[in-house]
Amino acid sequence: MSTVAPSIRDKFDSMPPELQQAVLQLDAKIENVSDLMSCLERIIAQGEKE
Repeated sequence: MSTVAPSIRDKFDSMPPELQQAVLQLDAKIENVSDLMSCLERIIAQGEKE
């Protein structure tokens, strides 16, 4: 399960619930916007493979 730093929590909480769940399933440590963007890019890449 991913962890989301308090400093980025407001941006994370503003995302749709389905996307939040997908990010949490990546088992990543999200400390800043760059980390969050990396997770989103991984989700996109996984979607393109399917």
